[in-house]
Amino acid sequence: MIKQTLKYPDGWIKLIILTIVRYTNMEKKNDSLTLTEIYKSLVAEQLAAEKKYQKSFSKIQASAQTDELKSAIAPDATDIENHISRLSRAMESVKQKAQTQISAIDETLLESLKQSSGKGSSLAKDAGILQILFAVFSIKVARYESLHRMASAIEQPEYALLLEQCGKDNQNTLSYLNQIAQNIIYPEMQKMNAD
Repeated sequence: MIKQTLKYPDGWIKLIILTIVRYTNMEKKNDSLTLTEIYKSLVAEQLAAEKKYQKSFSKIQASAQTDELKSAIAPDATDIENHISRLSRAMESVKQKAQTQISAIDETLLESLKQSSGKGSSLAKDAGILQILFAVFSIKVARYESLHRMASAIEQPEYALLLEQCGKDNQNTLSYLNQIAQNIIYPEMQKMNAD
C-alpha cells in the first residue's frame, strides 16, 4: 500500500523505506520472531547477494578503464570469496538453508552495476561506476556490522569475529575506492576538462 500511494523523489529513500516495510511485514507475519531467526535470514540473504556481487564485479572489471579500479574490485582485493566462505560457515552453524532472495537495495545496486558495465570505457564511466560501488560497499559495511552484533548477541562468537572481519575487509575496499577517486579518476577527469 505504501508503494502505491507515496511517490519518492529520491530512489534511495524509496529503497530504504521498502526495506523497512519488508522487515515490518516480516514482523507482522510472526510477532514472535527471534533474533536468531532474523540473523539466519539475513546471513542467507547476504550470502546470496555476495554471490551476485562477485559475478557483477567481474563484468565491471572488464568494462573499467583504469587499472586501479579494475584491481580494486578483483576477487582477491575485495576478499569476496572469503566472505562467501565465512557466510556459508555461519549459515551451517545455525542450520540455515541457502536462498536466492536478496534485498531490494541489493537488487537495485546490482541492476545499476549491470547498466554501467555496458560497452566502452571512459573516465566518466569509471566515475559513475565508483558512485555505485561507494553505495555497495557502504551498505555492506553496515550490514556486516549488524550481522556481527547479532552473532555476538546469540552467542556465536566465532562467527561474530568472522563477520566483523568481513566488515573490515569491505571498509578497506571502500577506503581504497575513495583513494582511487581522489588521486586518480577525479584529477584525470579535471585535467581532461582543462585541456
